[in-house]
Amino acid sequence: MLRNEQKQELKQLKDSSACIIIGGGISGLIIATLLQRRGMKVTVLDKGRGIGGRLATRRINYSEDIEGVFDYGAQYFSVKQPEFQVWVDDWLKQGVIREWCRGFGKVDGKSRYCGVKGTRSIAKYLAQDLEVHTSTRVVKLNYETQWLIETEENQQFRGDILVMTPPVPQSLDLLDNSQIDLATSIRTSLEQISYHRCIAVLALLEKPSSIPTPGGLALEDESLVWLASNSQKGISPNGYAITLHAYPHFSDTYWNYSDTEIAQKLLGAASSWINSPVIKYQVHRWRYSLPKTFYSKPYLALPELPLVMAGDAFVSPKIEGAVLSGIAAARYILQESI
Repeated sequence: MLRNEQKQELKQLKDSSACIIIGGGISGLIIATLLQRRGMKVTVLDKGRGIGGRLATRRINYSEDIEGVFDYGAQYFSVKQPEFQVWVDDWLKQGVIREWCRGFGKVDGKSRYCGVKGTRSIAKYLAQDLEVHTSTRVVKLNYETQWLIETEENQQFRGDILVMTPPVPQSLDLLDNSQIDLATSIRTSLEQISYHRCIAVLALLEKPSSIPTPGGLALEDESLVWLASNSQKGISPNGYAITLHAYPHFSDTYWNYSDTEIAQKLLGAASSWINSPVIKYQVHRWRYSLPKTFYSKPYLALPELPLVMAGDAFVSPKIEGAVLSGIAAARYILQESI
């Protein structure tokens, strides 16, 4: 048994620990939230202009009266595990999310949730009390007795623990550029993780689309895998905004084509559901969409550095998988720090 003095010393050690988290997607934000609740100093660094990763919402203005709001990454999520349900219940209570529907085309009774103001609102809610630096691209890592993190803008951040939550190939590139070697077996496992690409088209329409209620349509077209009405979803009250997601094979084939060529093909494939002139559009390429293969555990821990990796490529995909990976990684860090 530890004496009270020893317990206090260990608590002070934990409270003085600093953790740097690279990646402001939902895994990184969950980890940051749990560590900060337990007294750790946490800093989140994200290369994007907005927080959230694939919790992505964008506005496209056409006129003073017409503005489209688009979820163009993750479209919705459901719950299987009680650990995730706890978070979802809080988001519901705080008015961050709502139930969108209980099935697309066929009702199955399983709740599908979406952000009240778009999926990025979940990330903003999680990040509101955290130290977050967006538009901050990390270019080099160095570890001696502490981590020294250097950014493209010549900023420096120091921490005792490093957490990496970007897509695994990006994390491996950063480790390579920093001349940080991994054990061969670990490196081989991580290199086997791969991702689907996904091209998204965000189209603002002149009039409502013909996408059936509740506004989401899963497809098995050779071009399109998903079509959604953000207006029916409730996040785009001032514009008829639709999101199109391309099938992985289409995304691979047309990745380097111009935005115009991609939009023409995907809007053409969706024409029977659009049923309206398109007044404005944008194209977004998700190089790392859903993982195709996964790491065998919910996180990777390298205590000798110390370094932890987590995200939706660890055990299970989608939003729930990313959250569960974050919870598991945070628990490990807290156990090792006490």
